[in-house]
Amino acid sequence: MTASSNNSFTIFSAFFQQGFTIPAIPYIHPIQAGKALANFDLGIEGDNTGINISEWNPNFSELTVAYYIWKNHTAQQLPFWGLCHYRRYFYSPAYSIPFKREYIFKDHSKAFKKVFTDKTQKEIETNLLAGKVISPVPYKYIKLKKCSIKIQYIKDHDVASWNLMEQALLKLYPDYKDAFNQLSSGITCSWYNMLIASWGFWDGYLHFLFNILLEVKKELIPSKDAGQMRIFGNLSERLLNTYLIHHKNHNNLEIHYMPLAKLM
Repeated sequence: MTASSNNSFTIFSAFFQQGFTIPAIPYIHPIQAGKALANFDLGIEGDNTGINISEWNPNFSELTVAYYIWKNHTAQQLPFWGLCHYRRYFYSPAYSIPFKREYIFKDHSKAFKKVFTDKTQKEIETNLLAGKVISPVPYKYIKLKKCSIKIQYIKDHDVASWNLMEQALLKLYPDYKDAFNQLSSGITCSWYNMLIASWGFWDGYLHFLFNILLEVKKELIPSKDAGQMRIFGNLSERLLNTYLIHHKNHNNLEIHYMPLAKLM
């Protein structure tokens, strides 16, 4: 695999299905997620070569792409890299609305012209070179009474997987307890497992993430329900936010939040 080498950063876009346009942008590197199980070929690189967990895609979703990149690249090749999706990209709008999380686009060709601008590229590059990580603008559950990230997860998914995640985290990374509790009791979370950061930050995070998920996997049997199959992808969204909170509290991590462009 050869990622974009003429840019200061590379963003890998995970494609799961047919029908979505692949942007011809130098720093966007498309990868077909779950290609080991797919009955179609998008004509792009797949996550099923080298060291990979492509067959786990139904339950791990875009994490199979993150794992593939992590295991088959080096810091020299990818000093800064990110993960996004075929329908969601980091975006620096010309006229931003404070705290707006997503900008919706129905026309993909027009969207690409507005999204992949020099302004977007410059905002990403400047913040990475300043030592920051880039995350989506968080969602806040301010309209839901008596809610929290933990309650929302249990309501939308189940309590068993939450408990297994918490047990694994406290067993393997007890020093993350305060950050996990802060996330759990709070009302704010960034979604979609999207992040842009240095290789070193990704390396630390993915060690943390997969150590916990593989511990959970020993006990958790994923549901076959279409809405619940991607359970490890759901858990990882909470773990990524926990990781960010911990390093913000203890290592002075600076997080730059960017809104997303969503293609319909």
